[in-house]
Amino acid sequence: MFPRRVARTGQIGQTALLARSLACVGLLATAGAHAAEPRAAEGAQAKSASSLQAPLASHVAAASGANATAASASAKPASKSSAKPARPVDAASRRWIAGGPTADDAWMGAESPELKALRDAEHELFPPASPAPGAAWPSNLVLPGDRRPVVEASGVPPSRPMPVSSPESAQDLTWLERLEMPDLPVRWDERVVRYLQYFRDDPRGHATFANLYRHSGRWRDMMRRSLHRKGLPEDLIWVSMIESGFDQTAHSLVGAQGLWQLMPETAKIYGLAIDRWLDQRLNATLATDAAADLLGDLHRRFGSWELALGGFNMGYGGLVSIVKRYNTNDFWALERTEGALPWETSLYVPKVFAAAVVAHNLAAFGFGDVVVDPPIETDEVNVPPGTSLALVAQAVSCTTKDIEALNPELRSARTPPAGPAGDADAASAVAVSVPQGKGALASQALLRMRRDQPALDRYVVRFGETLEQIALARKTTTQKLVELNAIAPGEAVRGGTSLLVPHVEGVATEVPMATGPKPPVVVPPDVFAYPDRKRVFYRVLVGDSLNQIGSALHVSPDQLALWNDIDAGARLQEGMTLQAFVAQDADLSRVVVVPDSDVRVLAVGSEEFFANLEHDKSMRRATVVAKEGDTLATIGRRYDITPTTMERVNRKGRKVALKAGETVVLYVPNTTLGPGRVGGPTGPASAANEPVPNGPVPLPPVPDLLP
Repeated sequence: MFPRRVARTGQIGQTALLARSLACVGLLATAGAHAAEPRAAEGAQAKSASSLQAPLASHVAAASGANATAASASAKPASKSSAKPARPVDAASRRWIAGGPTADDAWMGAESPELKALRDAEHELFPPASPAPGAAWPSNLVLPGDRRPVVEASGVPPSRPMPVSSPESAQDLTWLERLEMPDLPVRWDERVVRYLQYFRDDPRGHATFANLYRHSGRWRDMMRRSLHRKGLPEDLIWVSMIESGFDQTAHSLVGAQGLWQLMPETAKIYGLAIDRWLDQRLNATLATDAAADLLGDLHRRFGSWELALGGFNMGYGGLVSIVKRYNTNDFWALERTEGALPWETSLYVPKVFAAAVVAHNLAAFGFGDVVVDPPIETDEVNVPPGTSLALVAQAVSCTTKDIEALNPELRSARTPPAGPAGDADAASAVAVSVPQGKGALASQALLRMRRDQPALDRYVVRFGETLEQIALARKTTTQKLVELNAIAPGEAVRGGTSLLVPHVEGVATEVPMATGPKPPVVVPPDVFAYPDRKRVFYRVLVGDSLNQIGSALHVSPDQLALWNDIDAGARLQEGMTLQAFVAQDADLSRVVVVPDSDVRVLAVGSEEFFANLEHDKSMRRATVVAKEGDTLATIGRRYDITPTTMERVNRKGRKVALKAGETVVLYVPNTTLGPGRVGGPTGPASAANEPVPNGPVPLPPVPDLLP
């Protein structure tokens, strides 16, 4: 007899779907990550950014074959914004970040050598454990941009000993009065001045800024146009210098990428597509527009550029909590308060301000002769989805690497199977950048060359579907699919992924089912009965989780764990088969499942289960009755079974004395068991000690009789 767990008749309560509301949409950003944080209510804990796995609905494009259009490709200058589709912005999340209406509502990576050198120098400039940097500050110096009142007495003792002024320690800061100010509200904080001195007087700082400023020529004109168009200070371009060193492909260990180092979830809120084909954070123009919107929203929430930049660096949710905790919305007061701001954020804002000041006073800081890189200018060519960048390179007579360098957002060296916006118009053509002046040539050449290319279709992988199954249905090979889609070694192709597949007339919409005997599926001994549900089986693929499988099958992870005796905290292994009881009308068109009627169900511990093991291992399970003085070791010797096996099967030590009449389980070769006798190395066993096969398994309860 094996244990049974009987479920109550009726519908299982489903986990309620989260409402798509302002209060539950958001993101968490770590330092330098710039993601927003979700809050269901005031003071709620923020979710981890990694928990937001679901892609935007706008990224799921309508099916469209690459061969469906041979529309003439047209060239146009990269500077025309009409060349790119509108970004599908998440307006609700933007309003939450902005703390109300956004500006639009009102109007209706990795460190470069220069950034690493600057970060290393900061440990010398601002030792975290040291007193306030710099010597005594002149009390009677009035500097441009400094509108602070002079505090004669605060009424409370100072938090640390104040430095004593002396002729030797006082600094001459009158040179600051001659500087031209940027369009950001620079305040002469000690750390701002320390950065200015480092860039002007320290050879390392001078070389670092010179190299960073040199790279600004690539993108600053484009960035200024974007910021000006949105009514924002144009000197915000220096945020990109501090973030990425104006490196379009910069990436960080925490997942931020691009010129503005946007995190994936934040980028999606601001309309940037991110999937295995496309990462628009690496598109300089689109990423700049998104970053400008984010900065504008942060300024609307906080009302000061110091806090807006701090929120861009550490995440707005964390900064809001700090403002409330310390009861001040003055960034500089928070900067001076022990334990308030993250160390990186306390340096980030002064660093941006200092960069803006230096950029407006190049000659005063010794950078008057720095020659900036030329702007990156390109033409754009509209090509059908699925077009190889190698084909584009051939059309303009340059190398594939040259075209890939101009289009870093195209991650698979092809245009996506469908447009980033996911609608029919976007799916008809994808903009690809080519060297300036070669747009018309590329359009004409591609129109001729595509006629000789094999026809391709867009295929959306079903959850639980393998490349082998897709290749079989499309009459091709797995290797061909890997080549067409630039699938990396070890990459798991998940359900919902868009792939390019060879066009086949009359292709079957369903994956062909295997023929022959029904495959066995092992399930727990517990019995579940739901009159209003049907049972299906799902085969686990690499990387699957209970959350993902439950979402695909419209059941909860807890239910899957219950039905399959699964440890929710352990990782599912490829090849496991899970049973699920789904609603009769559940939409499983995008999931690969096997119905109950197409498998042979084996309950653990049943006669059929052990019979299947015997078939697989040429072994048979039987039982014997122990006699007085028997141990697992002595019984095992009679049937040529090792003590280790006897211990593993019976779960007790080999030398433990057994009680007379105790049942012992054996796994013996099929040839050992005869019609009524058992033979072993010591001769035939007595009739009282012959192994007895298991009896039939009791029938499960009738559903109508369940409580």
